[in-house]
Order: sequence, then structure tokens, then C-alpha cells
Amino acid sequence: MEDGQMKFTIRAGLIGASALALVACGDSDDASDEVIADNVEIPADDAMSDVTDEPMMDDEVAAPEPAPAPEPVETQTDEERQEAVRRSVEDEAAAAEATAAEIQAELDKMSAEN
Repeated sequence: MEDGQMKFTIRAGLIGASALALVACGDSDDASDEVIADNVEIPADDAMSDVTDEPMMDDEVAAPEPAPAPEPVETQTDEERQEAVRRSVEDEAAAAEATAAEIQAELDKMSAEN
């Protein structure tokens, strides 16, 4: 049991020490002090301070192509769709019957030859 309590004490001590280290990092007593980012903004401002030219439009840039026309909206009613499906099924059935008749004729021809 003492081993578990020792681990707990070590963890609590490390957490407390890290919290104190974070508190010690700040050097300002005034919360209204503004933070200055020396690593990005100041070097960027310094690099751009000599630039006096204004942005210009590039006439050589092609205008974007117009968007493609939208797909036509289907205006068939349910009955028209059902009729089209019925006709399609009938056409497929007729084609299947014709193919079956051709196959049967070939089989009859083969059996007559034997």
C-alpha cells in the first residue's frame, strides 16, 4: 500500500512543480499588457516596409470557364415511367424468345443430322 501512496505523492509533486514552473514564466504583473509576436509579425512587417507598389490586375489571366449547364429535370409522371419500363420488359422478353427460338432451331438441326 505504501508503494501506491508513494507513486501518488510523486505524481502530485510533479504536477505541482510543473504548475509553479508555468506560473514563474510570466514576467508581467499587468494583465492588460499586449503580447507581441516577435517570431512572425515583426519580421513580416519589416520585410514589407519597403514595398510601395499597389496590387494590379493581370490582364493575361483567363476568365474562369462558365459552369456547365445543369442536367435536365425529369418530368415524367409515375405512370409514364411505369409504361416505359413495361415496354422495355416486353422488348427484352421478345428478344429472349427470339434467341430461344434460334437456339431451339439449331438444336433440332443438330439432332436431325445425328
